[in-house]
Order: sequence, then structure tokens, then C-alpha cells
Amino acid sequence: MRRLWLAIMLGPLAWLAYVQTAYALVPWACRHPGPGARIALYGAGAAALAMAAGAIVLAWPAWRATGGADSNAAAPDGRTRFLALTGLGSGALFVLVAMAGIVPLVMLAPCE
Repeated sequence: MRRLWLAIMLGPLAWLAYVQTAYALVPWACRHPGPGARIALYGAGAAALAMAAGAIVLAWPAWRATGGADSNAAAPDGRTRFLALTGLGSGALFVLVAMAGIVPLVMLAPCE
């Protein structure tokens, strides 16, 4: 059950960590133009993307283990399936959010 809660929370926490890290790195990247500054920003985005994908990896086995159980099934299968689907959805959503956060890094300079 802890693994499923981690799967649900990992995506939002990855995004929060990415936003805070990028916010801290942008002034430094603006003062130090060059590939190293951009690589640091890309690395933060890639880490957020990997953590959000990790949420999917954590939730997938639990979803598969419940087999054909319905979300309305008796506990614990129904609850486990619901939490697993929530973890999969949260992970997928924050994979998209992380990708959307990386796009401006590619298109804009850090000072823009």
C-alpha cells in the first residue's frame, strides 16, 4: 500500500522539485551563458521526467496484480486497483507536465 501512495505522490513531488530547482538555476544560467548552464536546466527536467515515469513503474505491478478486479469490488482488491489506477494516471499526467516544462528550455534562452 505504501508503494501505491508513493506512486501517487511521486509525480507531483517531482514536478514541485523541478519547478523549485529550475527557479533557482535560471538566474545562474542567465549569468553564465554557455552549454553548461543549459545542461543543468535540461538535467533538472530529465530528472523530473524520470521521477514521474518512476511513478508509473511503481503503480503498474499493482494494477496488473489485481487482474480483472473492478474498482467497486470488495476490499482490498477494489481499493488496490483504484490506488494503482490513480498512481498510473498521476504518473502519466506529470510525465506530460514534465515534458511541457522542458519544451520552453529548448525554445528559449534562460534569460528570456
